[in-house]
Amino acid sequence: MLVRLAERRPDLDISLHTDASRGGLLNSVATGQLEAAMILDTAGPLGELGFNLPPAPLDYLDPEDAPFALVAAPTHLLSSASFLARDDLRGQRLLVNTPACSFWLAGELLLGQDIERVRTGGVAATRACAELGLGIALLPEFAVGDQLAAGSLVRLPLDAASVQLHLRLVWRTDREALPGLREVLYAAAA
Repeated sequence: MLVRLAERRPDLDISLHTDASRGGLLNSVATGQLEAAMILDTAGPLGELGFNLPPAPLDYLDPEDAPFALVAAPTHLLSSASFLARDDLRGQRLLVNTPACSFWLAGELLLGQDIERVRTGGVAATRACAELGLGIALLPEFAVGDQLAAGSLVRLPLDAASVQLHLRLVWRTDREALPGLREVLYAAAA
């Protein structure tokens, strides 16, 4: 999206800001400190993943899916299963970041609360703990692709079709006529 935007409008001054808090990003959009933010959410209405929205007129566009995988070490008890139901995960340890993390929230929707949560930190730390056999992890596919290919992690066969994450661009509807933001929206939709 940024490449398309730079090609289309090289004169625009674009700066990227990161925030570990989805709420911080959304509040910055709501107050006008940022024109737009990229977050993870489920299909459907904004905030359907289970997070609060600031009191501002927000709209969104889903430029791409953000598939995730439930993974474990190849030595894990469930690694050779051909199919897993949600009940099969009861008693397992789900390696997670913080309760505000998109993958924690996706885990709540997909797996419920019957699985013990073990906080490990960010994606890299969670992935490493899963590789060491310390539990199972729900992580973005792009973050575990190399490990799945190398065999240091295996995908657990749980149907995750009921929870789909999307990379979502969010902006204030009353600001979408701003020239720079309009160009960002065109680039995201292309």
